[in-house]
Amino acid sequence: MTLSVAEYAKHFDMALHLQSSTEKDIREHAQGARDANVAACYTNSYWTPVVAEVLSGSDVHVGTAISFPYGCTSTAMKFAEIDEGLELGATAVDMVLNIGALRDKNYALVEKELDGLVERCQGKAISKLIYEVCFLSDEEIATLTKMCSDAGIDYVKTATGSEGFPTESQVKIMRDNITNPATKLKVSGVPRTFAMPASLWLIEKYGVSLIGTRSAAKLVKQYSDYVDAGLTV
Repeated sequence: MTLSVAEYAKHFDMALHLQSSTEKDIREHAQGARDANVAACYTNSYWTPVVAEVLSGSDVHVGTAISFPYGCTSTAMKFAEIDEGLELGATAVDMVLNIGALRDKNYALVEKELDGLVERCQGKAISKLIYEVCFLSDEEIATLTKMCSDAGIDYVKTATGSEGFPTESQVKIMRDNITNPATKLKVSGVPRTFAMPASLWLIEKYGVSLIGTRSAAKLVKQYSDYVDAGLTV
């Protein structure tokens, strides 16, 4: 498989969730995402208007993270955060699942939050559901992935990147339990070393549509150098 640099770039969401970030940091981050022409640029909700301003006129989605990183705020608070994010210019919404509720088999709560995310994003933004697979059994991962597909979530995502990283088998379980062809797979937590070849492996072997990482612009530059050197096959 050979991807153009532009195609490779669109397999990445670029995220910055550091508590210490200043407006200058956020603007530089968003400009980097714009320059690399990645799929989306994510920050916490406070910075959504800044990111929307920097990305205005580009096709890079304005991403906002909901109940990040733990997913344990109330359903009402999650929905309020989604609504506000959309009003402030978000065009992609990543909501963190309440993992404890899923492990308690409180499927009613999980379904309510999934339905609310899809309903609010419909026609306005891409919906993504984050669940920390490191805390889940294989059966729980399979069950949740099917629930997301049935609800019409656009992307299921492996992790926030702040906890454990997904294993190959967990990525495969997610892929194999996507029942809705409209639902795609996003991975967060690629290796810190050899990240570029790892990303290509995920895209080719598992059909991963998106990879979330703060290093997206750097990886796009590495891939561009790789293509320029004639190393693609």
